[in-house]
Amino acid sequence: MVTWVSFVLGFLATPISTRLFEPEELAKVSMFGTYASLFCSICYLGLDQAFVRFFRELPGRLSRRGLLAFCLAVTLGAAVLGSLVLIFFWQPVTRGIVGQPDSSIFLCLCLYSGSLVVYRFLSLCYRMEQNAMLYTIQGVLHVLLTKIAYLSIGFTRPTGQAAIIALTVLMGLFTLCFIAVQRKRMDVRFYSQIDAPAVRELACFALPLVPLSVLTWLNNSISTLALRNLLGLAAAGVFSSALGLASTINIIQTGFNTYWAPYVLENYKSDEHKRFYTVHRLMAYMLTLFGLAITLLQGPVFLLLGKSYRSSVIFFPFLFLSPICYCLGETTGMGVTISKKTYWTTLIYLFSAAINIGLCFLFIPLLGMTGAAVASALSAILTLLLRTFIGERYYKAISSYRYLAQTIGLMLLASLANLLLTGMAKYAALITILALACALYWHEIKTLWQTALQLLTAGRGFLKRRFGGKQRHE
Repeated sequence: MVTWVSFVLGFLATPISTRLFEPEELAKVSMFGTYASLFCSICYLGLDQAFVRFFRELPGRLSRRGLLAFCLAVTLGAAVLGSLVLIFFWQPVTRGIVGQPDSSIFLCLCLYSGSLVVYRFLSLCYRMEQNAMLYTIQGVLHVLLTKIAYLSIGFTRPTGQAAIIALTVLMGLFTLCFIAVQRKRMDVRFYSQIDAPAVRELACFALPLVPLSVLTWLNNSISTLALRNLLGLAAAGVFSSALGLASTINIIQTGFNTYWAPYVLENYKSDEHKRFYTVHRLMAYMLTLFGLAITLLQGPVFLLLGKSYRSSVIFFPFLFLSPICYCLGETTGMGVTISKKTYWTTLIYLFSAAINIGLCFLFIPLLGMTGAAVASALSAILTLLLRTFIGERYYKAISSYRYLAQTIGLMLLASLANLLLTGMAKYAALITILALACALYWHEIKTLWQTALQLLTAGRGFLKRRFGGKQRHE
């Protein structure tokens, strides 16, 4: 439900924002989110990933309530300390966000980042408990606030500063409400449970992930940052709107990743290799089909955007490759997490960031915004290949690389066709590529169709038993 609601609201938010805000103003909101994401990545200190890894295998004498409270206390302390340090650099920081020094933007950055840090762990708590109802309610409210609600300020004051202030206030109130709701899941006396083995085990797992978090942020943000510095705020605003549309593929990626990590860590010791490979095949098919279908329908979709933003249509499909490669990497590189060799992930993303930066400064001067999209796609592909090679060394999850090749090849063909062709020739090529994908993934189509029928039958039977039984009782 969170994934579907996020998809719908994200799809609605992009046309609304591009019609309310000029590219320069929308870029300020995008840059604010980028800087807040970096701040949070550092403040987590890798403990968000450690919380997931040790939720079912508690370290030392920590209970689950103690683990949550400990992680929250440490990360919030890091956020406060980080804010105090940034006070000495508030002018260049805010100049990078809105183009000029602004103390109100700096205050918003600190408060919004602190709220995100708390929300991260509150959300992970529901996720690891597999509490679908509360996770859904919390996630839907968060998406509603951060994608739609704050945009209402644009009807009266369509400026980046006003939108940032509204976003910060809403996120702060939301976080305070859920702290109150989830307070019983935290042990305020967690300090009595802390012992050396627990701290050592958490630190050994978490600290190598700190540079990884920064590198992940850099990989996700380098294109926008490079455009901001090489071509200006307007180009960054147009590019970020295209990224917003491309993020619709998160309807598959986010929902899958939410469940996949807990499932893998719970079942990797059993004989799950065939099932892991089946999931890999089905994910490859769904991601490819979704990306190709949205690419084919991009014409009417881009008509919903403001005129200043429609130039991004030519490089739009390249932006799908980054989330697709990341999601496939979750099915092929799980051996790194299982083996607790987190330093490998850091090295992989260091390689990816270096390649991404190099390609951005190579292609953006030549191709403009298209160059940023191409650089992002190529670096994502290289990261996927390297992550797969290393992950498979520690845990053999897939038995064939065929589906990796098919997915990358089909999406690259569609991206190049969209970039180089125009008119009917472009749409004929895209339809042909989509038909080829259906032919290559025919067995996966049948499997998903059978699964859908089974779910429909099970759901109908459940409703009949539940409501039919009530009627007979009455």
